[in-house]
Amino acid sequence: MSLSRTAATALLNKVQRGLSPLELVYVPHDKWPRPAVAAQPARPLQISILDSSFNPPTLAHLALATAPESIAAADAHLYLLSVRNADKALKPSDASYLQRLEMMLLLARPHRAAVAIIDEPTFAGKSRVLHDAFPGTAVTFLLGFDTLGRVLAPRYYGGEAPMAAALDALFSPAHDNARVVCARRGDVSEEILARAERFMADGRIVLIDIGAAEQTYSSTAAREAIAKGNDGWKQLVTPDVADYITNEKLYVNQAPVD
Repeated sequence: MSLSRTAATALLNKVQRGLSPLELVYVPHDKWPRPAVAAQPARPLQISILDSSFNPPTLAHLALATAPESIAAADAHLYLLSVRNADKALKPSDASYLQRLEMMLLLARPHRAAVAIIDEPTFAGKSRVLHDAFPGTAVTFLLGFDTLGRVLAPRYYGGEAPMAAALDALFSPAHDNARVVCARRGDVSEEILARAERFMADGRIVLIDIGAAEQTYSSTAAREAIAKGNDGWKQLVTPDVADYITNEKLYVNQAPVD
């Protein structure tokens, strides 16, 4: 399945205008998320979901998506972009959503992952939308540590009690039955770990190592290096994504950080 810019723009507009909560932009085969050849397992289908702003996608994203803990039990893989992030407004120097989708496709195709857009800022909301779209599935969200902090932050739920109720529903086997696999980072917040502790004890949140180098990579570092004219940013992304960023002249007008 290939997609023109016109078609991708139409899907983005559909989601951004509230006409659809979720749109698949690319699938590796027509039966996705069911297996292309093998029989569907008797258990619920397991979908691993790499959720990020992809501004740009880096080798850290890829390391998380392809880690053994991320793919071991997964029947299908999805790279997901939210067009309504909980606390990240689009800045003029950012890649557009269309450009992010095109970079996501460059990352996803070699690994037979699907790509989708969603109009939902919270993970409890994303889980509901995904279950409506793909009934009988269980999802595992693949996240960076900063994103895990937002999942466990009461301010996104209106307080501690609403957060506890939302997370209990998200992780409960009797409800959404979701899991989170999160990339461990060197400067781990003890507050986030404390909030995650009971879910980690139940195996609902799992911290993994993605590599000493990869855990230091970030989209922010790539953007800042580009703005400073430092070619080292090319070591943070795949060659295809590096070529795309160069051809599209992305991030060159971003104000560099001192």
